[in-house]
Amino acid sequence: MKKVFFVPAKVREKGLLDGLERAIALSCPQIAKGEAAAIKIHFGEYGNTRYIRPTFVRKVAEEVAKMGGEPFVTDTTALYRGKRDSLFSALSTAASHGFTCETMGCPVLIADGIRSSGYEVTLQNPLRLPKVKVASLIFEADFLIVLSHFTFHPLVIPAASIKNVGMGCVTKESKLAMHSGSKIRFNEKKCLFCKACVMICPVGALKVKDKKIEYDEKACIGCGECISECEEEAISVPWEKKVPSDVQAGILDAFKATLSTYGKNKALFINICLDITEHCDCFGKADIPVIPDIGILVSDDALACDKASFDLTKSLPEYPGSDWDKKKKGEERSISVALSEADSFFELAKESGIGDLNYELMNIL
Repeated sequence: MKKVFFVPAKVREKGLLDGLERAIALSCPQIAKGEAAAIKIHFGEYGNTRYIRPTFVRKVAEEVAKMGGEPFVTDTTALYRGKRDSLFSALSTAASHGFTCETMGCPVLIADGIRSSGYEVTLQNPLRLPKVKVASLIFEADFLIVLSHFTFHPLVIPAASIKNVGMGCVTKESKLAMHSGSKIRFNEKKCLFCKACVMICPVGALKVKDKKIEYDEKACIGCGECISECEEEAISVPWEKKVPSDVQAGILDAFKATLSTYGKNKALFINICLDITEHCDCFGKADIPVIPDIGILVSDDALACDKASFDLTKSLPEYPGSDWDKKKKGEERSISVALSEADSFFELAKESGIGDLNYELMNIL
């Protein structure tokens, strides 16, 4: 049975930062002097205001430094076109949201670099993806701290530690494979013949023919680089091909691939269960939360941490004025639907062998 340390949102004497510090001290394996520790967060899409508050990230970085480690805050570029789809736009968005070297007290880096590069990891007995490309800096780090904003999500409930690793620690190529079977969609009618996609395609799947761009689907390797290059959105992800269970299986495979690159006791998972929204931080807007704040949960087991976090939502009321509060008067409460969908995800996670569903909740403060 795994221990999950819990700092409730309503603390009486000391605050959440003190609680987070204590939870890390109780649960974090020792980080050796000089070890590079990746603190994986989600910067939040531009326009979102519910992402993790920078003060929590700074506290984690300070605790790593106290142990003698070399922390860096990191995220990967987004698959979809937006304000985080390249190294440069991601760093710009990070800075606008308060994540800079100065505010964090350590480097802020994009894990998959300029061209979404990574190291290929082969899985034995995968649920769906036999090979996953882990983002370069995540692969090269000695220790991984996964600092996640707990939310709900259209495809993965809950969106927390497991999703932050499985979706957030890999390259665009692997993200595309999770979502659509690894092929892009090309809309010739939207194309303005700028040829940006031709120049970036590594295998010539997009090429000039008869004064227009021709897409060779068979040649496409699904790296996803062309998606962010096309300003007219003539290239996109075929989202309608996604099936929740397929996406979840891909995320779990990617989680296993990422964690396989670390030694034993070289990862820690922290869920910030505040400002809990209906959608993840990839959405470029932020509505009011759908349920009240819970607190912070910390464990060395991602599955136990996510399960404990989710279990704490079960008895909570809908947040007044939220969409869920409005829907509760309808046929079925949104929280009931979420509970049903989460059960299937947790069972799939258990089947994949990534962690333990049995946990002991350790209240601190």
